[in-house]
Amino acid sequence: MIELKVGELVNSTEALQKLSQKELKAKLAWQVSKLLKAADKELQEFNETRMNLIKKYGEKDENGELITDDKGNCKIPEEVTIDFSNELNDLVEAEIEINANKIKIDDLENIDFTPNEMNILEVFIDFGEE
Repeated sequence: MIELKVGELVNSTEALQKLSQKELKAKLAWQVSKLLKAADKELQEFNETRMNLIKKYGEKDENGELITDDKGNCKIPEEVTIDFSNELNDLVEAEIEINANKIKIDDLENIDFTPNEMNILEVFIDFGEE
């Protein structure tokens, strides 16, 4: 099991996708695939909950439909911005568990990462005895 915050998972999406595009040995590819499936399930739940918050707090027209700009973004009225932000912050700070094993750092030795990507993926990596 991997324990992390929802926000850490959301921030790791791009780096995990990049890892999934690499040529990997079969065992590591299977581990990454399992990790991605478990992460995707949690991300779907996050996105549903986030959308429910937007529906709850977002500005609506006379028919009760969310008003969006040309980019599809919904405006949150100023009088509820703090409540929306507090609930969203509680959501991204929530602790979750992903049903997958951490990837051993030795299994990643032939894969190039930027320091930023390694920092983002750190929660998914087993660095062994330190």
